[in-house]
Amino acid sequence: MDSSILDFLPLALLILIAWVISRGIKRFANKYPPAIPSLVDTSGVGGWLLFLIVGLTFLGPLAGAGRINLDIISTESQFPNLKVVAAWSTYKSAIWWSFLVVCCLSFYAGIGLAKGRDTSMVKRAKILLWVIGPLANLVMGLFIPITVFGKFDSDPNSQGAFIGALVASIIAAAIWTAYLAKSKRVRATYGDNSSLSGT
Repeated sequence: MDSSILDFLPLALLILIAWVISRGIKRFANKYPPAIPSLVDTSGVGGWLLFLIVGLTFLGPLAGAGRINLDIISTESQFPNLKVVAAWSTYKSAIWWSFLVVCCLSFYAGIGLAKGRDTSMVKRAKILLWVIGPLANLVMGLFIPITVFGKFDSDPNSQGAFIGALVASIIAAAIWTAYLAKSKRVRATYGDNSSLSGT
């Protein structure tokens, strides 16, 4: 019984940290007045907008780093000789440096939404959602392996995982882009963004 409680401790701690960060972001973001103050009920950072900002600044980078680390550890445990292969070291470096760029862009989009109060922040976030999502998946899942190893992984499971991750990132970017284009809260917080409804 005690060990099962300890198994859930990291998850509970992560949820607590995410909650504290979301409260801090909300407090920070709502220091800045909304673009349309007359819509007090729906203006300001909260709800799904807060979730998006927390995802861009904290949850997305954390989940991405965990996934990359787990993939590298799993691959190295299956193929221990990879640790001494120069191309593998180059691949890992390229993946981590690319991911660092993705994290910086994600944080930039999230902070822009938290701090800014005009439609340019929404436009920036829409563009960066596609850059840190589908484009980053193409670079890290296709371009880097082909550049480093000279080919794409021929394993059907790896190809399926890559296609699944790419499709998921396209769907996520499309959903958040639609949210930023149509949300009353976004319109009240950043101004009329009807001219930004396209990506």
